Amino acid sequence: MELEIIDCRDLSAKEIIDKMIRMYPWLEDPRNRRLVYVGATGDINERLYRHNAKKVLFCAQTANQRVAAAVEEEALKRGFCIGNVKHGGNGTNSFSIYIYAYIIDRYTIE
Repeated sequence: MELEIIDCRDLSAKEIIDKMIRMYPWLEDPRNRRLVYVGATGDINERLYRHNAKKVLFCAQTANQRVAAAVEEEALKRGFCIGNVKHGGNGTNSFSIYIYAYIIDRYTIE
C-alpha cells in the first residue's frame, strides 16, 4: 500500500490531531470520531496490515516516541478509538514515531 506520510515532526500532539481534523471536516463532529482508529507504530505498513485497515485517513511522522504516545492520548480525549485501553501510548516503543488513522469497518482488527 502506497502511503503519504505527512511530516509533523515540528508539531505537538494537539496540533497533529487538529491537522487531521482539518483535513477531514466530518471529524469536527465528535460522534464521527469513534469510527476512526488512531495508533502509533514504528512500521506503518506492517501495523496497517495487522489491523487489516483498508480506508487509511492519515499517516504522519512525529518528532519522537513521546509525541506519538501523546497523540494517542489526545486522540482518546477527543473521542477517537485507540483500542481496548483507557490510556494513550498503549502500543508504543522507542521506534514508534509514526501516527496512523483509519476508518473502522467490519473487517478491521483493533
